Amino acid sequence: MKPSLFFATSLIALAGTAQAAIIFDYQANPGTTAALYNPSVSDGVSITGQTVTNASGGALGQKTGTNYVNSFLSPNVNVGTGGTWTLTLSFTVTEDVTIDSIALNLFTFNGSNQIQNSNRKGAYMFNLKLGDTVLASCADSSLTYAGTGDVTPSGAQKASVETLGQRGGSSGVREESSLDKAVTLTAGETYSMELSLSRGAETNGYFVGLGAIELNTVPEPATASLGLAGLAVLLLRRRKR
Repeated sequence: MKPSLFFATSLIALAGTAQAAIIFDYQANPGTTAALYNPSVSDGVSITGQTVTNASGGALGQKTGTNYVNSFLSPNVNVGTGGTWTLTLSFTVTEDVTIDSIALNLFTFNGSNQIQNSNRKGAYMFNLKLGDTVLASCADSSLTYAGTGDVTPSGAQKASVETLGQRGGSSGVREESSLDKAVTLTAGETYSMELSLSRGAETNGYFVGLGAIELNTVPEPATASLGLAGLAVLLLRRRKR
């Protein structure tokens, strides 16, 4: 195969694998519980309801007092000593979209609302639901939240996805996982995400909060490849000249 043809064909193939994401970002210092999370990619989705509970179904208190814990949802639940907390987000989509994987931006902190400086173990379970029906799930019982290693972390530090687990940065983990099956969400339907966080194998105390949930979408093949297919044709024409 000629190099130019191979390159053009590769571009078309890669177009079908490109992904976008619907990102539910935590809104720092929200005025109400209903405003905790908003999608930063809002063309095809809207939030219809939000609920945060602990394992027994009671409301959770938000830890506050430092820039760090204020920059993500930081429930007052000591996960490391056996506490569990659950977040439920209900949302609608305004156009059909297929979801095949997720990413969670998780941050750990100590009882003084400061960055956790040592590693901790953890676990989570995630369900994507339509009504009471679970459409797809993923879970991990062996998470490792990487501490920053700092003995005296700065109280002015804000959480940052770019510095998760780095020394002097944000303790925690960015967890990426494929759902057990791809799910196509239908426009107009109301879906919900349920995320449960617990300690896994950990025996030392720590708290854990959530900065964002990302739903990775699978583009329509025709739409995804249209632009790169055009580029491929142009490359072939130039090659023939």
